[in-house]
Amino acid sequence: MAHVSLKKYSQVRASNIAEMAPYEQINLIFSNIIGRLAATKGFIERKEIEKKGENLSACILLLGALQDALNLEVEQDPSISNNLLALYDYCQRRLVQANVDNDIEIISEVAGIIKEIKEGWDSIPVDQRIPEV
Repeated sequence: MAHVSLKKYSQVRASNIAEMAPYEQINLIFSNIIGRLAATKGFIERKEIEKKGENLSACILLLGALQDALNLEVEQDPSISNNLLALYDYCQRRLVQANVDNDIEIISEVAGIIKEIKEGWDSIPVDQRIPEV
């Protein structure tokens, strides 16, 4: 019975994500990364190596999703997108190193970077969050 409930919950979550505006989807990715990194610190402390690896792998994939979402062909100023692309790549490489070394300091470093980017994302004025059609 619990399995059926979980399956229904997953379907609802997936359909809700598809219905979200792109701004909200990116915000959800940031929140997911931050939450997973916090949990990963606990996994390292408790020596739950499998869960640590799964969480860090998920974070690396989510950073890839952020990279894929960047508009690198913006005519006005592509430097922001290019800088974010490089920063996400840096975070991915650091998380690989954190996984190898079980390094909580690296995880804190990456979490700080993502939190700072999310703060910038959250400061986008509401009227500019919906893309023009």
